[in-house]
Amino acid sequence: MPAYEFPGGITPPERKDRSNQSPLRNAALPTQVTLPLKQHSGNPAIPCVAIDDRVQVGSLIAQRDGMVSSNLHASVSGTVTHISENAITIDADGLDRWQVLPSLDWRSEDHQTIIARLDSCGLVGLGGAGFPAYIKAQIADHHRIDTLVVNAAECEPYITADDLALRRYPTDIMEGAQMVARLCGAHQIVVGIEDNKPEAIHALREALSHFQKSDCQHPVSITMKVIETRYPSGGERQLIKKLLNLDVPSGGLPADVGVLCHNPGTLLAALYAVRDGKPLVERIVTLTGDAISKPGNYWVRLGTSVETLLQQVGVANQQLHQVIVGGPMMGLPLSTLDAPVIKTTNCLIAATREELPPTPSESPCIRCGACESACPVQLLPQQLHWYARAENDGTLEKLHLFDCIECGACSYVCPSYIPLVQEYRSAKQRIRIKRIETAKADHAKHRFEFRQARLAREDAEKQARRQARQAQSRQMSGSSKVADSATPVVDLRSLRIAQTAAKAAVRKAEKTLARAAAQDPSQRHDDLETQLATAQENLKAADTRLAEARATMAQQESP
Repeated sequence: MPAYEFPGGITPPERKDRSNQSPLRNAALPTQVTLPLKQHSGNPAIPCVAIDDRVQVGSLIAQRDGMVSSNLHASVSGTVTHISENAITIDADGLDRWQVLPSLDWRSEDHQTIIARLDSCGLVGLGGAGFPAYIKAQIADHHRIDTLVVNAAECEPYITADDLALRRYPTDIMEGAQMVARLCGAHQIVVGIEDNKPEAIHALREALSHFQKSDCQHPVSITMKVIETRYPSGGERQLIKKLLNLDVPSGGLPADVGVLCHNPGTLLAALYAVRDGKPLVERIVTLTGDAISKPGNYWVRLGTSVETLLQQVGVANQQLHQVIVGGPMMGLPLSTLDAPVIKTTNCLIAATREELPPTPSESPCIRCGACESACPVQLLPQQLHWYARAENDGTLEKLHLFDCIECGACSYVCPSYIPLVQEYRSAKQRIRIKRIETAKADHAKHRFEFRQARLAREDAEKQARRQARQAQSRQMSGSSKVADSATPVVDLRSLRIAQTAAKAAVRKAEKTLARAAAQDPSQRHDDLETQLATAQENLKAADTRLAEARATMAQQESP
């Protein structure tokens, strides 16, 4: 195997030409949207509106809960008609009135202002995991980043959303990349794109020639690398290997080798959030499949029901066999068409039975080794299969089960039609549940520690208020000299050390939580959220004590 090449991989039928032959269009404005409170990794957002409230496009309707979460905004103007534990429903008024934030110049604004904008606009990664973008933008706090990789491979069959975005908005996407590179401190930008997107490659080349002429505005160099079409070259580890010949360690992240990855759709949305003040209320969705008469790529408002959307593009219900969200390799079939489009919906495949027939019945494994040859992570799928069925979780972890990216290449080549990826997903979930059970005792301890920290912070604040009242009383009575003699000596040095330690504890808790969420975005991280909240309470208490001590010192030194 040559350098700059990842192992394994397959070349399934692309079937992209059904959706990439027509220009990008706007889907019709929905009359009603249902916006789930969890459209991202981490905790669901908390509603901040009431029934009958009037909202505009971009109005905040739910706030993020905890560090790993995301704000949610109205995607249509109208009236809030229903709020449940899981979603908010808005009836549109058809006026499409917008509420945007002030424009920011990312070249002159400080990093914290831009990161706060990404947070307030509810921006998440649009590639599938839905990881909050504002956390990813702070990666320079914990890692040294050399390269920003623009993941334009889009290797999954059928999906062409990034392809059409690159054709239509190449300059904006590259400007978004420059903005993110500035935030993370990257010295270079590398665009990785498969050779089956000639129009997008041409558009990018033109945009890059424009950027090279204006180096003063865009100081980070951009290189485009066209790679062969092979699935799953769009996986982060596979693309980094292909472009930079770097190996992301087992259990690690791209940041561990100095790389940050973003897909074009996320960079475009990030630029719109900062430059234009637009919250994330719509996205590009590929609508394709043989059961659709008008396939293509559409700007779709979040919360639009899948059934409504498919009706707009001419779905033939009598031919429709199933609807898959995502691609055929990693996507999941929908159980109901009432489901809404959310932030992570990049493709809907309305397939006929002939197009995506049911998988044949499973046969016993014949130990052919085809799955091992196809695995892009160099795992042992056959061994994982046996140990997953035996529920031997200890051995599964030793065989690096959690390095599996669930690309489906092993299942695709299996001549026995064994649902390998489904088995791995089930095994991962079983192991996660065991970990959660084990962590419950630790969680109880951490909740107790949080309570103690909260009480300490409240006590510090009460003490500060008491000292302020006493100082005011002494000033009014003119007995400051007497009082000064009774005031204890302030140990500012110890308080500064305590504050520094508390800040370090907060940074460490943030880093631990961000890493855990990045490694496993689909899981809740309540215990780590509690540990972060405890560290933040301790920092508030330390800040309060230090401020109180400085005020006391100032009084003692005043004539």
